[in-house]
Amino acid sequence: MDTAATPMDAAEFLFPTDLRVRDTGIRRVLIIGSCMAQATLREFRDLAPQVSFDWTIFNNVMDLPALDDQALQSIDVQYIQLSLRHVVSDDIVNFAGFLEEGAAEALLARSRQMLALMLHAALKYNRSHRLLTFVANFLVPQVPVVAALNHTGSIKDFSTLVRALNQELAALVLRYQNVYLADIDQIGNALGKRHFLEDVVGFYAHAAYWGPADRIYETSAEYNAPLPGRIDPLPHIEDVYGSKSAEYFAALWAQIEAMYRTINQIDMVKLVIFDLDDTLWRGQIAEHYADGAPTPVLYGWPVGMWEAVQHLRARGIITAICSKNDEGLVRARWGRAVLPWLTPDDFALRAINFRPKADNVAKIIAGASVTARSTVFVDDNPVEREAVRAAHPGIRVIGSNPYVTRRILLWSPETQLAFRSAESANREQSIRQLQLRESERSTMSREEFLASLGCCVSIGTVPGEIHPDFARSLELINKTNQFNTTGVRWTSTQLVHFLTVGGDLLTFRVRDRYADYGLVGVVLFRFGLFAQVAMSCRVLGLDVETSVIHAIMRLKPCPEFYARVFETDANMVCRDLFLRCGFTAKADGSDLFVWTGGEIPETAAHLDLSCTFGDAAAVPVLLP
Repeated sequence: MDTAATPMDAAEFLFPTDLRVRDTGIRRVLIIGSCMAQATLREFRDLAPQVSFDWTIFNNVMDLPALDDQALQSIDVQYIQLSLRHVVSDDIVNFAGFLEEGAAEALLARSRQMLALMLHAALKYNRSHRLLTFVANFLVPQVPVVAALNHTGSIKDFSTLVRALNQELAALVLRYQNVYLADIDQIGNALGKRHFLEDVVGFYAHAAYWGPADRIYETSAEYNAPLPGRIDPLPHIEDVYGSKSAEYFAALWAQIEAMYRTINQIDMVKLVIFDLDDTLWRGQIAEHYADGAPTPVLYGWPVGMWEAVQHLRARGIITAICSKNDEGLVRARWGRAVLPWLTPDDFALRAINFRPKADNVAKIIAGASVTARSTVFVDDNPVEREAVRAAHPGIRVIGSNPYVTRRILLWSPETQLAFRSAESANREQSIRQLQLRESERSTMSREEFLASLGCCVSIGTVPGEIHPDFARSLELINKTNQFNTTGVRWTSTQLVHFLTVGGDLLTFRVRDRYADYGLVGVVLFRFGLFAQVAMSCRVLGLDVETSVIHAIMRLKPCPEFYARVFETDANMVCRDLFLRCGFTAKADGSDLFVWTGGEIPETAAHLDLSCTFGDAAAVPVLLP
């Protein structure tokens, strides 16, 4: 549901859950930091009782304790909160000294150096085990911290220095593998830092949280006697500033879940289909945008939707139109309804006609080579939304409230990328070329069509996480549903472990005379076992998958070959892959297929297949 009767909290506002289907699956989190991290630990345990949380205290550049492999491999994510106080030191309290000529610049230089050292020390487990890591940035003070107004925004403004350290931290994080910045300052800005940040009473460099416990000291016999203590009764601090600490910590946890979902490709969106009337513009194009009609109002939520389309395209999400309208009329009046920011041809697929929308949605999904559960349908009409939902189980539908649609599409973790690969950048063009290819296919026999393609396949290997194809391989495994022999989802940590225990991560690229499809397939292979195969459906029907399997069998000879296939609700097109490759299903009813020997078939005649790695030594079969 994408409407709300009451204002939403910060967690839902910043990290929408409207497109969430499956559980995030975080089971163990390690928190590293000082007193702020301790407060975070306490709140997180209440927010997510199903998760096991551990805390390791960390200050300065201390050496973290040694943890064994099993303990580290059980951690889904570690969350690091560095102490601003230890980065800048308490010297900043002497603010007059900070204002001396060159002092601020010198402090910033020292702080940058200290930040780099602290981060390196805190990432000990990431460096040894590539542990997925989120590093929180610093909360910027709520006001300019200056001695005079003309220093505001300058290096003599301590707030400016903290912002500079946040930029430095973002740059440092990029140097490490599997490490991401958690922008908690963004959460504070959205929620209102006055509701939790201690700089209203404490010192600026502490960057910690105030809370109800502060009042205990003011009313205790230890500091004030006789009871009740102070001459004037002291109100609760939350009555003065309005506490939203619970909402703040809920947003911190929601941010962790959202980042984890994006990185591990949980419920990711590949296709967004838009209605037009009252969805991309106000009113109906046939009724309200005729020549001679008053110029429509072109501001507010429609302009946000036009930009949203462009941002989705930049992320590699396919966009399409499904509208009950006359296409000629839509094109003729488009310029009255939409600014030049967006044209009909910016959408890779279009179905503008008066056929049932559920039927048109089916054709668009097929044309994009995705599944319904990877698709979002946006329409203002509740009848159409329900018709499409009923016809396409698993599809996600939104659009009833234009004030939330853009936020859901752009801010949901399911529409965001952990990285932008070349394949993501070129996906729209690939879909357009696929449409051309399918159009020409209909004029030839299958043999003629395949022979005309000039199809080239290149098999490569990814030896580790630092390889440029590692991230794209993980994306393929976790986002591919239809051609995925097991449907198993992997974290980057699990995939790295697979490689360290003798597994091979093999990839293949495909190009033909229509397009360069890029890296479209992944094979996980270990000691004669094809553990998992995932392939983009854009190259389905070209005999690529069987030729790749046979090539790997020749390149990595084993006494026997096995393959594992799990049936999912979406992978019907690949359940017979290994039967087509000459394997035999095990008679015991298990999920295993076995190659019983014989000559391995050659590459399909219409394919030009090459490999970027040499023959591997024979290894014994070992089924994990």
